[in-house]
Amino acid sequence: MLGPRKRKFELVLPRVEALRALADLTARAACGELVIGEETVPLADCSSLKISIKHFGASSMLKVALKFPALGLDALPAPDADPDPDSPGESEPSQETAMRSDTSGRPKYKSLKKRMKGTFKAITMDLRAGQVPNADIAASFIADSRLMTRYAGKGDAFYPAYDAEVDRFEAAAAAGDLEAMTSSAAALGRMKKECHSRHA
Repeated sequence: MLGPRKRKFELVLPRVEALRALADLTARAACGELVIGEETVPLADCSSLKISIKHFGASSMLKVALKFPALGLDALPAPDADPDPDSPGESEPSQETAMRSDTSGRPKYKSLKKRMKGTFKAITMDLRAGQVPNADIAASFIADSRLMTRYAGKGDAFYPAYDAEVDRFEAAAAAGDLEAMTSSAAALGRMKKECHSRHA
């Protein structure tokens, strides 16, 4: 096997199509191959195969992770191996975690950020699939965004621009404007990366 030790695929699609896509994916598994999108992946040398479906509102993500033995190094772990996409460290926060609060009654900042990570992921998944995000999830993200900018010392200089973009996202959500929501979510994602690069 001369190819990569690990291969991963992610397909984002409307939730109603997820099971059909899974059936199409594995239709030729008995013949020793998977059909993933436009690519046919042989399974002859595969040492591990994991397929999972995660639902995010009206959208779903179909994940496929394959492992192949490295020549002469089968017993050694890959030095830069990616973590399992479904490991506990990558899972969505539990309700108990999300509800932890500090002495002021507000959620702990870390818990709030974890909750926002989950709702923002669900929103972007829906938008990528061409779907208007679930209204309750969008409302939760908006409310948490308002709360987040009340925490001092976590990127205060970014807060005014972030709040203004959240206003635009909220207006687009209220209007059901998919294009405007997509643009606003992209802007929020860029702001998040920029802020996190300066405030770990």
